[in-house]
Amino acid sequence: MMSEKIVKSRHAGDTVILTVPKNSDIPDDTEFRVHQDADGTIVYRPLKKATDDLWSDPKLDDYDYPEILSQEFQDLGYNPREVPPVGK
Repeated sequence: MMSEKIVKSRHAGDTVILTVPKNSDIPDDTEFRVHQDADGTIVYRPLKKATDDLWSDPKLDDYDYPEILSQEFQDLGYNPREVPPVGK
């Protein structure tokens, strides 16, 4: 964890800028979700990259997708892919 630093906000157009010290170990192009608490505390939470591969999760290796799909069709009582669309 980096030592505490004091930064000052500044305006640039319609944006308020808060600088982050270089030694903060934040990779370039990191996106954050930001919100401000009622007491004025500003919280930045890093977003997961869109490049995260859902299928690389080892918990899904033994997941029986055809069985789950078959169960969903049974629960519905029909296969939605076999029913012609209705309407415009």
